[in-house]
Amino acid sequence: MEKNKIKVSTFNFLKKAINIVFLVWMILIFIGSIRSTHLNIAEVSPELFTLISLFAICIVIYFASNNIKSFIKNKVTPLVLGYKLTLLSIWSLLLIIGQIIFIAQTTTTIGFDVGGVVGQVIYGTSMPNYFSYNPNNLPLLFLENFWGNHFGANWVSFNIMSLLSTDLGFIITILTARYINKNSMYTTWLLSLLLLGCFPYIIVPYTDVLVLPLVSLAFLGYLIAKKNNNLYIKSLGSLLIGIFGTLSFLLKPSSVIFIIAIILVEIFYLLFKSKKVKVFYIISILLVSFGSAFGVKQIYNSYLHDQQYIKVNPSMKKPPELFLAMGMVGNGGYNTMLTNTVNSLKTQHEKKTFAVKQIKDTLHRYGIFGYLQFLLKKNTNNTSNGAFGWLQEGNFILAPATNRLQQLVYPNGSHLLDYFFISQIVWIILLVILTLGYKSPQKLESIIMILKLSIIGSLMYLLLFEGGRSRYLIQFLPQIILLSGIYLNVYFTDNMFVKNSD
Repeated sequence: MEKNKIKVSTFNFLKKAINIVFLVWMILIFIGSIRSTHLNIAEVSPELFTLISLFAICIVIYFASNNIKSFIKNKVTPLVLGYKLTLLSIWSLLLIIGQIIFIAQTTTTIGFDVGGVVGQVIYGTSMPNYFSYNPNNLPLLFLENFWGNHFGANWVSFNIMSLLSTDLGFIITILTARYINKNSMYTTWLLSLLLLGCFPYIIVPYTDVLVLPLVSLAFLGYLIAKKNNNLYIKSLGSLLIGIFGTLSFLLKPSSVIFIIAIILVEIFYLLFKSKKVKVFYIISILLVSFGSAFGVKQIYNSYLHDQQYIKVNPSMKKPPELFLAMGMVGNGGYNTMLTNTVNSLKTQHEKKTFAVKQIKDTLHRYGIFGYLQFLLKKNTNNTSNGAFGWLQEGNFILAPATNRLQQLVYPNGSHLLDYFFISQIVWIILLVILTLGYKSPQKLESIIMILKLSIIGSLMYLLLFEGGRSRYLIQFLPQIILLSGIYLNVYFTDNMFVKNSD
């Protein structure tokens, strides 16, 4: 009996610790986001300012008039909820049409790493020794080379791949929400449409968006394995975890932090919560997951060894320590001086030794409280930008804006600040939902713990390694959107806008 009390109290402590850390972190991000320069209404265009003013007037009228409030509550709201599937479907169709038009109107050459990879596929040349310095982008190169050979090697074609990856990632996340709870699907769908409506990264064919469907499928696989008692269905879920989790790791290693969260939470439940341990099921899931992951990794290693498409020099690879060192200086992002110095060294030992020395020197220079202050500033750099760092890394788009859509997202666009303002509002809406999220349904407790721990782990990773801009948050959007959708559904349920069903 005493042993059970210790287990229960330990589990409750761990759950409370995750909730508190998550809440404090969300509050910090929220504070950084409302202080962002992107939220300066004085900088938006007269057209957008007019729309905002009209919207504000409508809000005032709503709260001032009991008749209008009653009409919306008793007539409009039931009508909208009754046709929510139809309305969301129409909105989705219009969004996809808009995305296609956006690609047609705004596609242009992109610089930096994106241009390095795409340039190799289109022109057969890249930046000197780019893939020797950055072999982590070889899976991206092989993927885009495959796509280019079958669907056309040009920027429009690669942006279509980005569009498909982005939308597929969100569609799978919406279906995952449906698998969790029917009404969570609608709220997750709604938030996905809001976010995708101001998401220009579909014209940047890079790992940030290309990894989204892989991450979403791997998480869906976990839920399938967890919620079904049929061994064959559990095996199918385990296969999805192993295959797509490994593909996610190959394309963008940091994107699989959620798998670590899954393992940790499942261990928590196994040690402190579970009354009956189904050893056979656990062993089956582990064998299928790790077996399929090992198989995918071996296939990739074999392909990498045999391919003749690109040659790399392993001794030129940037060591992981460099990314840790870069994450500790400046704004916590890419550092040209450190990168050039490491690239100039001949051996891996020299590169690692230099990077480690930089880390030690930086820590000594900061001191404990100085480093904590730096991390606080870096956290704002990592998370406060609702446009996910669009154009933050410099003008990687060099073409002039010549049409209306380009005016929204190009560096010299006359409505660029409008886009920044709108995207910031959408990001703040998500943060408010996450910050005020409460009353986790008991049957969703473990899933919510996993999502929170995934987001905490992701934010911690960005604090320690190269970050400095919110573009790196894109890979974690499936977890962010899914948790936001669950919490928004809880809010609607508690306020009797929808009936909760499972």
